[in-house]
Amino acid sequence: MPQLDPSTYVSQIFWLLVSFFSLWLVMSWFIVPKIEDVLKQRRQKIDDFVKKAEKINKQALSSLDKYHKALDKAKNSAEAAIAKNRQELDDTIAEKKAEIEEALAKKIADSEHMLAKQKQETLEAIEHISQTLADSIVAKLDVKKTKSKTNKKSKA
Repeated sequence: MPQLDPSTYVSQIFWLLVSFFSLWLVMSWFIVPKIEDVLKQRRQKIDDFVKKAEKINKQALSSLDKYHKALDKAKNSAEAAIAKNRQELDDTIAEKKAEIEEALAKKIADSEHMLAKQKQETLEAIEHISQTLADSIVAKLDVKKTKSKTNKKSKA
């Protein structure tokens, strides 16, 4: 193998150094600066994106805070409206209940009065029928004759 021949070591070292330094110069002057520029641009874009994301995040948090405040305000307003409506409904229910109770009390009083009147009429009818029945029974038994016979015996 020619690479292991000691007589070619000097020339191999020379070309190694020339190749190394030429590649090193090309890399350091042309390629590395371009790579650094690309990395710097990427870093700059990432920083810009991070700044924009932070700005958007702040806006989102602000909007979220406004949303929560509006939601709380709406909840409080709704609760107040519900309480007001509940109170109005309770008042209306109480009024209707009072009206119904009053109407029922009036109907009950009227019914009791009518029942008392019918009871009185029924009692009068029963008394009249009883009297008529008693008179009819007495007439059939001819109690007058019996009374006169018992009166005659008592007189004697």
